[in-house]
This record gives sequence, C-alpha cells and structure tokens, in this order.
Amino acid sequence: MAHEVKDLMLKELEEKFRDIRQTGCVLVDYQGLKADKARRLRRDALAQGAEMTVVKNTIFGLAVEHLGAGELRALLQGPIAVVRAEDAIAAARAVEQMAKADGAIAVRGGYADGKVLGPEGVQRLASIPSRDVLLSMVAGALMAPLRRLACALLARPRELLSVLEQLRDRAAPAPAATLEEPGEDAVASGED
Repeated sequence: MAHEVKDLMLKELEEKFRDIRQTGCVLVDYQGLKADKARRLRRDALAQGAEMTVVKNTIFGLAVEHLGAGELRALLQGPIAVVRAEDAIAAARAVEQMAKADGAIAVRGGYADGKVLGPEGVQRLASIPSRDVLLSMVAGALMAPLRRLACALLARPRELLSVLEQLRDRAAPAPAATLEEPGEDAVASGED
C-alpha cells in the first residue's frame, strides 16, 4: 500500500475514533463471516445505535496510539472489527445481540474507562441494566428513607385517632328502647 494511502486511512480512523477514550469500543473477531451476513449484522448494529467497522490492525493500532488508547494494541491480532456506540455498555449490548444472531462473531475484548477488557468484561458490561433502569433504581433508593419517615410520622396520629374512636364508642349512650307494638301475644290473651 502506498504511504499516502496509509496516511489517509490513519487520518480517517483517527477522526472516526477520536472520542474512543470517552465512549469505549468492543473488538470482535469476524473470521468465517460471509459478506451478506456481515452486511446484515452491520444493519442490525446500526438499528441498535452501534456501528461496526472492519479495520486494518496496524493502521488502527497507530490510530489508537495517537488517540491515547494504545492499550488496545494488545487485542489486535487477526481479522478485527470494531463496534462502537454512544458508550461501551451500548456497544457491548450490540455485540451480544450480534453474537446471538451469528455464531461467527466472537468477542475479542473491549475498551472502557481507559482499561482493556477481556471477553468476560464485555459480557459483564452487556449485563448492566439500561440507564433508565439504573435511574429508577437510584430514585427508589432515594425515596425509601423519605417513605419510611412519612410512615413513621403518620403512625402516631393514626394510633391517637384509633384510641379516640374507641373512647367515643364506649361513651356513646345506649340506644333508646323502642316501644313494642301490641303483638300476637296481646291478641291471643283476648285484650281489646
């Protein structure tokens, strides 16, 4: 390959992955993947908000070195595709779905928060609940002490109300006796 072409490819990769330290990525081994399946997996990844890019290892290694993520070079062996999304968790979820759809995709590793992850680390990332679920869990955890405080503050007035109702029921006068109408007994005795 001409030196100018390599320089252009390097600049393109540096531009494409300029935010790799913040967003992270997942590297997959795609060996044995047919071209039509690769296109379908790329479309599926895009539908999930991720992008799959096949890279040349040496040029990608130089690009990540220039971008401050040189630790990734340890994973660059054999045919590699890089999957990236808005964050490493979204990329890991997309790769998990891709691997389920096609057995030819194998997770090589990932990069998140300045650290290189193995396949197990990528799998743990994919199992993290979504942002909305995590926010609702935090909100629930913050609300629990307030809910307990509200219940504790309302418990004493409820007890007082219960005692007052019991006192009211005891002090209430007995219902007045009702006058009996002459019944069948009076008629049977012959009273007129």
